[in-house]
Amino acid sequence: MSRVLFLDPVGGIAGDMLCAALIELGADLASIQAALEGLAIPGLSVSTQRVQRGPFAATQFLVQCDTVDHPHRTWATIRTMLEGSGLTLGAKTRSLAVFERIARAEAEVHGCDIDEVHFHEVGAWDSIADIVGASVALDGLDVTQIIANPPPLSTGTIQSAHGTMPLPAPATLKLLEGWPVRSGPVGRECTTPTGAAFLAALAQPGSLPSMTIEGTGTGAGSRDPADLPNVLRATMGQAAQASSPRRIEVLEAQMDDLTGEHLPPLIDALLTAGAVDAYATAVLMKKGRTGLLITALATPEHSDGVAEAMLRHGSTFGVRRCTAERTVLDRWFDSAETPWGTVRIKIGALNGEVLHAAPEYEDVLRIAKEAKQAVPQVHAAALAAWQNDQTS
Repeated sequence: MSRVLFLDPVGGIAGDMLCAALIELGADLASIQAALEGLAIPGLSVSTQRVQRGPFAATQFLVQCDTVDHPHRTWATIRTMLEGSGLTLGAKTRSLAVFERIARAEAEVHGCDIDEVHFHEVGAWDSIADIVGASVALDGLDVTQIIANPPPLSTGTIQSAHGTMPLPAPATLKLLEGWPVRSGPVGRECTTPTGAAFLAALAQPGSLPSMTIEGTGTGAGSRDPADLPNVLRATMGQAAQASSPRRIEVLEAQMDDLTGEHLPPLIDALLTAGAVDAYATAVLMKKGRTGLLITALATPEHSDGVAEAMLRHGSTFGVRRCTAERTVLDRWFDSAETPWGTVRIKIGALNGEVLHAAPEYEDVLRIAKEAKQAVPQVHAAALAAWQNDQTS
């Protein structure tokens, strides 16, 4: 079962609005600041402030940087900076995915090779802070699925590094191909290329899903127009006791030239693309070569994206696909209180009978690090606490 984030772009969506909404949902601002400090950008800092946008009290995400010159940067420069950073694997993968979507859109719009794309506004430090900040926040909140309402697209013109540009920005239109959209006000950019890139790279269109709501957040844009609240609303929750999909697509490919250091990013990319599981198996291939069989399981609606991720992030020239049926337990999360903090407990049940209960590894690992305790000790304490709750 996944933790779902539902985005409602009431007044639009931009990188800073998403960061602000996620911080209201509980993302740690200090962790975002620490991640940005790791990029070694002199004088870069972020903060938040409470503002009013129409009837909404909201949070605004602010970026300050001593570097006033925003030179054009190539996609290769930004990619190298992010790949060499100390970001967590999840945050790094999301950041790279968003930037790559923008680079591909700009390359198509301007008719050049992707490696020749020069970023302008998106290459500025504040936009880098927005993209990395939101990626760190999504990773910290354990968001595994993002669903979004149609974003608003405006008409008219704005001034940019390319001169006078029509609205929607050409890159925004390219990024949102295949997405449902709605009309926005004239002469005001509601959905920025960065906001569109987050949707294209990490989200899927749809209405509010069935879930148990854990919290809501409201992110404010910089403008405060009178006609429409300039906010992005975010709702996060758990799908309540929903059965896992029975029909599943199995995607696989052998790779004999994939290095060990490239395997974890590939697995993470498959999961980010929507795979419900992904793993590698050692195999002996033709010509006596050792290799890896990469396997991903995905629902039919996510299988195309997972196949693309396997091609992009792996070394294979093709992906095999077949359909399988699964017998699965109903799954949901409970929680247990340990002496060092709360740990989520993953529950598996068959016809209402609980068969398995397992402490969530990421929670155990985080608490063990914070409390300087052994991982097995925290795991055992969480499971014992949950079992005591069931018998009390």
